[in-house]
Amino acid sequence: MKKTESTDNYLIRKRLLGLAFGFLLAIIVLNVDKKLWWPLELEATNNRNVIDYILPQRFSADDIVLILFDDRTQFLLRDKGMPIKDFEKRGRDIIASAIQKLESFGPKSIGINLNLGTPSGTKSDDNLALTLSKFKNIVVADSIYSANLYKTSKVLKSAAGIGFGELYADYDNIVHKINFFETEYTDIPSFSYALYKITTGKEANIIKNKNTFFLRYPKVSIQRYSFIDLIRGGVSSDSIKGKTIILGTGLNNKLIKDRLLTPFQRNIFISDSEVQAVALANLLKNSYLFNLSINEYGFHLILLSMILGMIFSTIPFINGAFAATILLIAGSFFNQHIYSYHQILVDIVPLLFILLGNFIIGSLTFLQLNLHEQNVELAEALEMLSKRSSELESSQEQLENKNEQLSITLSELRMRIEQLKELRKQLSSRSEEERKRIARELHDDTLARITDLKIYIESLINTGNIPLSERQKLGITIQTLDNVTSEIRRVINALRPSMLDNALGFIHAVENLLDLVSKRSGGKIQTKLLTPLSVLKFSDECEINLYRIVQEGLNNVFKHSQATRVEVIIQDQPGQILVLVNDNGIGFNDKNNESKKGFGLIDMKERAELIGVSMQYLNRSGGGTTLELTIPMNKIVKFEKTDKVTSIGV
Repeated sequence: MKKTESTDNYLIRKRLLGLAFGFLLAIIVLNVDKKLWWPLELEATNNRNVIDYILPQRFSADDIVLILFDDRTQFLLRDKGMPIKDFEKRGRDIIASAIQKLESFGPKSIGINLNLGTPSGTKSDDNLALTLSKFKNIVVADSIYSANLYKTSKVLKSAAGIGFGELYADYDNIVHKINFFETEYTDIPSFSYALYKITTGKEANIIKNKNTFFLRYPKVSIQRYSFIDLIRGGVSSDSIKGKTIILGTGLNNKLIKDRLLTPFQRNIFISDSEVQAVALANLLKNSYLFNLSINEYGFHLILLSMILGMIFSTIPFINGAFAATILLIAGSFFNQHIYSYHQILVDIVPLLFILLGNFIIGSLTFLQLNLHEQNVELAEALEMLSKRSSELESSQEQLENKNEQLSITLSELRMRIEQLKELRKQLSSRSEEERKRIARELHDDTLARITDLKIYIESLINTGNIPLSERQKLGITIQTLDNVTSEIRRVINALRPSMLDNALGFIHAVENLLDLVSKRSGGKIQTKLLTPLSVLKFSDECEINLYRIVQEGLNNVFKHSQATRVEVIIQDQPGQILVLVNDNGIGFNDKNNESKKGFGLIDMKERAELIGVSMQYLNRSGGGTTLELTIPMNKIVKFEKTDKVTSIGV
């Protein structure tokens, strides 16, 4: 009781310290500047993007086409002095012409990611505004810093939709986030969301009271064309029809290349327009990533940290390491699962810090308190050791008494077993004597009287005084008496084989058994006896029991094995005689051998034990069964060998 109270007390102390340390660790994490761990968090996010074997959900942007004002376009338009900045102001007639050509191809929608908000002061603005007003599927991008211009700009006002075009690149410029609405300047949608609404004609269900989202990138590049190819007829209508087209810039300058990369194409040039296309693809495929920041769930983080602190402070270091590893693996798979299938981007680094921090602090707490607890338990154990010693001595005396009683019981049991064996031996001997007596009486009395009756009837027939019809009846009677005589002789032989009582011995008795099996089966079972011995005699007790065992084995072959061939092999070996009964039947098991369930097999085993003979049934690999009898040489009275193996077949 004292030890239990001490253990409970230390367990409570471990839990309380674990809760306290877990609480402090969570408070520290929540108050750490996000800039310290955000770079690691972004790198972890990028790694999640490229885990192919865990991230099965991939989306494509096959229904989006990019037409970019790229280096090639800028070079070929050089003769008109139109780099990108001049082109956005003075190339509006070319843009209007390009829009009309695109619309003739039947696109679903067109997004223009160019700076068209600032007036150029020419008739080109009117021409472009008129062109835009003709179509209800065009969205124009504008900077959030000049968002109010859409109220006065002819070009912007004539478009079916306007959206701000800025995207935000975090840290390593790979993980991009986007605001659906820019509320700081004016409540207008992003370029990609405005284009989505024009393309689909509906609001996005993905917003869910959140404004900031992260992008997921397709592994295959979006189809791109150069703006100069569109102008010169190098873009076919089949590649445009039914798709969303984004007109934008794609200049291969170092500033854009350093800031705009995808996690799958770090060494491939990509423009901000392609990132806008990816943002649109996220909306169309419902693939935006919702960020769950730990700062939004501070209470839950504190609760989780306290639970982990309590767990790690109450289990050994090895178990804690195993639990931490399992939690880390399970958490990684769970995080990847909700990232892949539920579009949720959870902060990993703070959670990892919470897990490992609680594991280290909790393990140290457990070790310190556990060491103190073990010292106390050791003192208690030494105190109890003396008490246990006296109890052990008492238990040892009781055990010795029990052992003595058990020895007496075992001696009595062995005596009873020997008595039963002796009784079995006597019963078997008396049974054989009774069989012998009955056989002798049948031979000396019954068979003699039948023989006298047969002689008397034959004498009546031979007198000639009996009518012919009566003589015929008496002839039938003589035939019946002959049959009865044969049957009585068979019964006499079954009760006590006469061959065992003469010089022929065991071999000829087995030969007679095989002959009976063949006759009983009507010749369907072929029999054979193989032996190099000419004479084999055992003691009377051993011989009759061996005969009965072989007789029962052959009887089982006839009744149960479905065999067509059986052979008996008798051969001498050093120190023993081996008797084998082989058949080609269905084998020996519980289902197809009913004799195992009766007294036949039991009687065979008891007879073998009675005379000290080893007996076993074996199933051969090629099919069939073997009855094996191993007879020690001290059971043999006489045996003689021939020069060659005798084969007797029926």
